[in-house]
Amino acid sequence: MCNIQKARIAYAGPALTDGEMDVRELAPALIAFAEFVSNAGKAIGCERNIKVMLNQDSLNKGSFDITFILNMSILEQAKLFVEGSKSTGLDDLMAILGYVANTGGTAVVIKSIFDLISTIGKKAMTKITKKSPDTSEIHLADGTKIEVNINTLKVFLDVGCRKSIEGVIRPLETAGIDSFEVRNPADKTDKKPVAAVKKSEAELFKAPPAKEITEELPEAQSQEMLVKLVTINFEQGKWKVTDGTNPAIWVTIADEAFLNQISNHEITFGSGDMLRIAYRHVQKLKNGVLSSEYIVDKVLEVRPAPKQIKLDFEYEE
Repeated sequence: MCNIQKARIAYAGPALTDGEMDVRELAPALIAFAEFVSNAGKAIGCERNIKVMLNQDSLNKGSFDITFILNMSILEQAKLFVEGSKSTGLDDLMAILGYVANTGGTAVVIKSIFDLISTIGKKAMTKITKKSPDTSEIHLADGTKIEVNINTLKVFLDVGCRKSIEGVIRPLETAGIDSFEVRNPADKTDKKPVAAVKKSEAELFKAPPAKEITEELPEAQSQEMLVKLVTINFEQGKWKVTDGTNPAIWVTIADEAFLNQISNHEITFGSGDMLRIAYRHVQKLKNGVLSSEYIVDKVLEVRPAPKQIKLDFEYEE
């Protein structure tokens, strides 16, 4: 069995008067919308993957019928019957898209992600506080307080969701496309949007940078190795070396005494010279990207390249 919800999105403007849109703009935008649905589902804790389908007969004056399909097992169907459709995440997703009106008691609770981004605009956030199990309050630098649905907030703070939203809104940068709209999927003639983004607001939907998270992995013990010099960069302190087996690597020379000897011309180098070094292999994990650095703590020995030709016998001067 499948749990199904339908949505309708549209791009509007003079360029779409005849129902035409450049496929080079349309295809990436629709892919971005599908990615947004997937990312939003993960952000709000939907346990099942949501399949996004574009209906064959959906192209109508720049608007597109979208079907969300959630496949469920018999046990999941029984759980849905007992607990209600919200357990699937589709109802929450529809609210995030704007299909549930922004409501509240004495204050309006924003549920549409598009309304939330537009409302905050370029104002700086100072803090976020929890108001109830379902809502949080965003405090802005100008003193404004915005009450928001907790799932909408999760999507707002998610880097993947924000990047895919940026892709959905990108066609508004094109001349003749003036707005992105979420419309009523039940009536193709109803062009009144339930949520909309104007061309003038497109800049607000640029994805903000991800929070920088740097983790230094357990440091390896100091090791010794004999390496041959390949390239020397005195200014940056990075030297390219090879151990004869692996591809050449860049190392950072952290031996200040050795560097001072070079500055004072106490040590000189030539082609083919080798170094015996004590080094560490340091790895860092930043925003999910792994990087490595070889740090030379001590240059133990400089071995000049042989200057005498090879002889098949011993020779003493």
